[in-house]
Amino acid sequence: MICVRTTVLKPIVSLLLLASAAVYAAPPALTAALYAQQLGVGMDVDWARTDRGIREFDPLVVRDFKAKGISHVRIRVAGEPTEARLIHLRKLVEACEQYGVIPIIAYQADEYKKDPNSGNEKEVVNWWVAVAHYFGQSSPLLGFDLIYEPADKLNHNQTSLNRVYDKTIRTIHAISPQRMIFIAPRLRAAPEDLPNLKLPPQSQNTVLAEWHIFPWGPLKNNGKYPWTSGTAAEKAAIRARINTAIHWQQKTGHVSWVGGWSPGETIKNTPSAAQTASAAQTAFARFMACELRKAKIPYAINADTQFYDGEEGAWRPALEPLINTMIAPECEKPGDKPGHHTLKPPVPDVTRVTPAAASTQKSAAP
Repeated sequence: MICVRTTVLKPIVSLLLLASAAVYAAPPALTAALYAQQLGVGMDVDWARTDRGIREFDPLVVRDFKAKGISHVRIRVAGEPTEARLIHLRKLVEACEQYGVIPIIAYQADEYKKDPNSGNEKEVVNWWVAVAHYFGQSSPLLGFDLIYEPADKLNHNQTSLNRVYDKTIRTIHAISPQRMIFIAPRLRAAPEDLPNLKLPPQSQNTVLAEWHIFPWGPLKNNGKYPWTSGTAAEKAAIRARINTAIHWQQKTGHVSWVGGWSPGETIKNTPSAAQTASAAQTAFARFMACELRKAKIPYAINADTQFYDGEEGAWRPALEPLINTMIAPECEKPGDKPGHHTLKPPVPDVTRVTPAAASTQKSAAP
């Protein structure tokens, strides 16, 4: 009888072990393509760049961003990687992890952009060595955006830029092999300059490109605005720039991310409570958001202070409809008549009990 029971139990035990293995199987390895899918819509933030941003940061701000539909933040950083600054960055990263928002650290590298000599090249690499060692292999979703908007004298020195990217990527990956890294082309991350980036071989799974257009909206250029009423020619010109990035992705096998765009120059300065978005801004915002969604390219909105009042710990009411459009636009489907949009569910939000900015002590400036 005992033998019979043992014989019967063996297949049952085997099945249970197989079921357990399936339940506890490791998730698929994170790749740049999967990472890009998780980025969704994000926001450029000054939580580690300006005295005000550092002072006003409260972890509950991240909660507010997540509730609004923000999936990642681009944390712009300037200055040396001092102990105080690294501790503050860890505080930001931990707050993001607590509320399910992906953090991306973006280094300004101002001195290097002004003068890309060998000493400043080394400074950029060393800055990232310090940050990479500090975080080690923790925070697997933390991304590193190596140089924020390569411009100035870098516009004339592609060789130096590629050299810094190559050294920094190799150094970071020697410390944290799976760290997601973003590199941007010259001309303030213009998509047309993507082909000039020299990418390490076999780096498609961990290296993404950052590019963007309209960081402060459709500004006047050569006496003309690239967006007035959304004419067919205006839309075609914008689509052509997005398609430039799509073709680069197809050719290289790398994915990309739009690191920051804005709906218009009229909100470049911190808006007053009375400012509202114009119809042209809203139309432009909807078109841009829909085109990037259609291209399956994640994007960040520039910038937090335009839409969120850190001191009050609340979204700016007059511009809330605009930010909602940028996060969750009503997009036309193929076959729809012009002007007919697919209705999206309302942008998620939460009712605050305590204003975010007033709930905890402020951070000291690094």
